[in-house]
Amino acid sequence: MASDLTSAEYAYLIILRAEGREISNSEMAEIYGVRLKSPDYAKLNADGYIISRTKPSPYRHSITDKGVKALLEPLTLEQGRVPEGEKRSAKERELYWAAVLAQQKLFQRSASGVDRAEPTDLPGRVRAAYGKLASAPGDWVELADLRVLLADVSKSALDKALEGMLDSPDVSLEPEPFGHRIGVRERNAAIHIGGEDRHKLAIGQ
Repeated sequence: MASDLTSAEYAYLIILRAEGREISNSEMAEIYGVRLKSPDYAKLNADGYIISRTKPSPYRHSITDKGVKALLEPLTLEQGRVPEGEKRSAKERELYWAAVLAQQKLFQRSASGVDRAEPTDLPGRVRAAYGKLASAPGDWVELADLRVLLADVSKSALDKALEGMLDSPDVSLEPEPFGHRIGVRERNAAIHIGGEDRHKLAIGQ
């Protein structure tokens, strides 16, 4: 719930929502002047608001559906109130300004009729395509259907991206359990990993 978030954690969610894709700490620093590091990244991952990949460096982060939903929940003044006698550090002020810049991106897209950034990186495009096919996070979709939505991407490039995405704990690739459902279309779309063909993709928990 948004009420569980600190103002700093909420600011990072706004940044990741504005980007709408996986973004590295290096790129985040270049665009917004901040990096998502511990303890904030660890707690946001543990609570399911973001997915972070730490190897290879630099760290890379993307917001989850739960994180997006948290940004839609009501906030209160009390959540961001500074305890009496404390002051915001310079780094905290820089982070909040970065969140303002990110929020401006969202406003600009909303004003232009686009409510979400179209991802340009391949894993981000896979997640976006999955979102169009799945009824809910965690639902299984056919790789054959996914490849139709990403028809401009070669099979080898998409296979490489899918295999790399297995490093994220919310991504699963599995074989079709019912052999009679595997036709030529399904065989051609399958990805071969760990000695078996996998035909289905699920993202989210």
